[in-house]
Amino acid sequence: SDESYFPGNLGFDPLGAFPKEKEGQEWMQLAEIKNGRLAMIAIFGFAIQEAISKVGVVDETPFFFFPIMQTLKMYTNSGYIQ
Repeated sequence: SDESYFPGNLGFDPLGAFPKEKEGQEWMQLAEIKNGRLAMIAIFGFAIQEAISKVGVVDETPFFFFPIMQTLKMYTNSGYIQ
């Protein structure tokens, strides 16, 4: 029952990015919640995109998931780039 513990606090902050003052800590926690919600919406969008197009997101947008040289080679060998 440590007073400084809160959910998600694993005590790992090697760069010292977590603010020391209470207001900064609350802002950081709120920003983390908002970023997590945005990520959940994005994943839901990926699922909808795959359901509609019947093509996996990884196959449809390889530049997000593969090294750039591999992606360029794949595009040039497929006839996508003329």
